[in-house]
Amino acid sequence: MYELSLDNEQLRAVEYESSQLVEAGPGSGKTRMLTEKARRLMKQKKNILCLCFTRAASREMASRVPMLPSTTIHAYCYGNVGWKEDWGYDGLLYRFLHMEDKPRFDWVLCDEVQDLNEMEFDVILSLTGENIFAVGDPYQSIYGFQGAMGERAFNKLKAIGCKEFKLHNNYRSSDSIVKRLNSFYSRDLVSLDVKDLGTTAILTRTNDALKEAHKLLENERVPHVVRWSQQHAGTGDKETLYMNGKSLILSTCHSSKGHEFDKVILYKWRPNKFGFGDQEEEERVYYVAMSRASKEFYEARNTKELLERVRSN
Repeated sequence: MYELSLDNEQLRAVEYESSQLVEAGPGSGKTRMLTEKARRLMKQKKNILCLCFTRAASREMASRVPMLPSTTIHAYCYGNVGWKEDWGYDGLLYRFLHMEDKPRFDWVLCDEVQDLNEMEFDVILSLTGENIFAVGDPYQSIYGFQGAMGERAFNKLKAIGCKEFKLHNNYRSSDSIVKRLNSFYSRDLVSLDVKDLGTTAILTRTNDALKEAHKLLENERVPHVVRWSQQHAGTGDKETLYMNGKSLILSTCHSSKGHEFDKVILYKWRPNKFGFGDQEEEERVYYVAMSRASKEFYEARNTKELLERVRSN
């Protein structure tokens, strides 16, 4: 395991030796920071556990830090209490929380803390023997419809003594994208790099709009990939390749979280008070969509505008 280069904000968080909460802005290198924190703790022979929101994230952490125990919350609970069909995910968590003699860890590392629901949050705390290193972004909390705590998770962690750190440096997006993000939520993000990824994403708010965009591109014989979202907690997305179109990706806004693209085209949606539900969460979904772009962000109001944007790539 080699030492990673960290900026001053990341380094202050990684070097802090007690429980902490890191508010990581878009593109701020939170995975790099989590990796370095895990690497240092393992070097110190600490008993640690890394819990992630998705299987993809847990695999990414395990691949970066050899021998790191990294998994999802649900997979960890399953490994301890097993599974019965009539439990459901809540039943699984409930059984784990009521299990006697649960293991305790010197450090629990938790990714995407804003996405935790109340029971998942309780599982994390039940495993924390000494310290917790929690990372997330309340401005990217978009799972309220699934019970995600969002900012409440941050408030609870601060209430139990976690010191808060904030990451402002964005290593993904151009200055124009970062200025747009700052105009949406004033949080002093700074563009320090622009990733060259070679990909364009068409993002939709709903699965119906995703299917519509896919059908349009299929009829026009435009090569693309469709990233179909999976509804069960902790599972990854499934991809279908059309005509070897690896550089153009179709996805819902929710499934785009954790990914990044040169260009983002948001198709047929903008948050408004007559939208899908909670207005603040709708705005955060829009913010997540914008923050996926490294170079350019567009909005296509109809199929004509969408095809014009796609063909101009």
